Amino acid sequence: MTPHVSLPRHAPITDPAATVVSVSRLVQAGLRRISRAIIGLAAAPAGDSLGHAARARRLAELHARRARWWAVLERDTARHLDVPLVFVEAVVIARCDAEREVRFWSETAEDWQARADRRPTSEVAGAMSNWHELGLDTPPAPGLPDTTIGVAR
Repeated sequence: MTPHVSLPRHAPITDPAATVVSVSRLVQAGLRRISRAIIGLAAAPAGDSLGHAARARRLAELHARRARWWAVLERDTARHLDVPLVFVEAVVIARCDAEREVRFWSETAEDWQARADRRPTSEVAGAMSNWHELGLDTPPAPGLPDTTIGVAR
């Protein structure tokens, strides 16, 4: 029987043709894949609240990935002193935008799920609010009873 021989965990690369891919190229490839996936979700499901909720959750997930890719580029550009500050700021703005998209799509998914479950949607659901359908007039303030008291001015 041949004894088991294991290779070192961190064996050096000995191939002279091996190349190192820059962080910006890795990020660009990752962002390109995410953009294609988002474009693939452009068509909303027809009239199905659960389908809308699933699509919104997937969009939130994709935008979270996009934010992580921007964070990778942010860390890399901040380390290079020769990169103009305006580029670092642009990367920070792109990351923040992606994080806002995550919040938007997460909240949208919650509202679609609430519609599917016949629960009230959030106060900011706008046109997709189901309060009227459920017989609700105004949202109660958080932590307060469902009745409102008029305040004299």
